[in-house]
Amino acid sequence: MRTACRLLAASLLLAAPCAAQEARFFTLDNDSWFDTDRYYTNGVQLAWRDAADTRGELARRWTGSACRWLGCGDARYLFGQHSVGQLMYTPGDITVAAPQPLDRPYAGLLYLERNWLFLDADGQVLTTLGAQVGLTGRLSLAEPAQKLIHRIVDRPQPQGWDDQVGTTLAVMLSAERRMAWPALSGPIAGNVRLHTAAYWRAALGNTMTYAAGGLTLTVGKNLPPVSPAPPGIANRLTGGATGDTSCLWEWLQCTLVLGAEGRGMAYNLFLQGRPWREDPGVRPRRWVGDLMAGLRLDFPGTRGREHGPWFVQFRTTRRTAEFRAPTFVPRHTVGSLTLGIDF
Repeated sequence: MRTACRLLAASLLLAAPCAAQEARFFTLDNDSWFDTDRYYTNGVQLAWRDAADTRGELARRWTGSACRWLGCGDARYLFGQHSVGQLMYTPGDITVAAPQPLDRPYAGLLYLERNWLFLDADGQVLTTLGAQVGLTGRLSLAEPAQKLIHRIVDRPQPQGWDDQVGTTLAVMLSAERRMAWPALSGPIAGNVRLHTAAYWRAALGNTMTYAAGGLTLTVGKNLPPVSPAPPGIANRLTGGATGDTSCLWEWLQCTLVLGAEGRGMAYNLFLQGRPWREDPGVRPRRWVGDLMAGLRLDFPGTRGREHGPWFVQFRTTRRTAEFRAPTFVPRHTVGSLTLGIDF
């Protein structure tokens, strides 16, 4: 574990941004908005994006090789993103101190992530490559974080963290290709448009290994061809807001997003535990689906000389059961709130 800690610390130093932070945002995931406290129960992430290409030699070689294979070799480098975050998973009843072998195990992840975004010359395809490294188990700090939050908001204290997925260095590489679908896109009324996009995503690592595909419908004004735009880059993809972008008032812009995703799961550390170790775990479902709905609000009047406009985004995800058990395993709903400044 000393070696793992040193590797994570070195990664944190190497990933520190070298360019000015041009877009910053904070995301909070939680299921308490839907009156539950189970499964994927909490996630926090602080992220910042910069337009300067600060890739080192290793990152350039990896992203270049990946893009040649994925078809984005001629794409324009768009942005780099640095993220630091924590994920938290619990069983359905956190007041039970004894092991619960038929329910989802306690698990946490404290991670650092780096993403690189590339846009094809025609603006119709957005490619995202990612690398994530983190620590699970007690070093994820999920147990003290949840206990502190529950103490502050006066909720029941979790009792079963002694039986959590153990500590390991968790690594994952990922790639996503999001493609505009012009045939199913066009004006709805006035300047309001519908943009449809299809995407696929794949991840490989001892954190998760899976393949996913999905479809999104975005409704709004002055939308980029590939919508919805990831947080923090919408203004750059549209070349800056022009014309009528208002929603209800001149000082407000709004965008509605609906989506569906299916995933084939080959491995999930947070469900199955570490291989060949005596970790708690359950039998995962190999096919999982999500339905998503989100609303983004932009406030163009908040743009400053040194930063872009503020935005807030809320997304709801309804997920099918992720594991099998003799008892009923319900679907789960998580809310995601993002607050930040755009470019």
